Amino acid sequence: MRQIQEYDVVRVAVLKERDRSFDGSDGVKRPPQIGDMATVCHEYEPNDLTATVAVEMVNEDGLTIWLADFDRDELELVSRHQ
Repeated sequence: MRQIQEYDVVRVAVLKERDRSFDGSDGVKRPPQIGDMATVCHEYEPNDLTATVAVEMVNEDGLTIWLADFDRDELELVSRHQ
């Protein structure tokens, strides 16, 4: 399994915490769901494969649907930022 890195596009594959804390823009925010596509916006500990990452999903207007922390093993890599 390749390490998920900052700016990678990922798909939520597993939700270990269904009631996880999240933030988002008023009027569009909702909790993360399996199948959502989003971008890793921060690696808290880049050299630690078990450390959580911050992931953000936005809509077509650039408003944040959700911003939440995930374990890397909850995510599947879709594409790598080049």
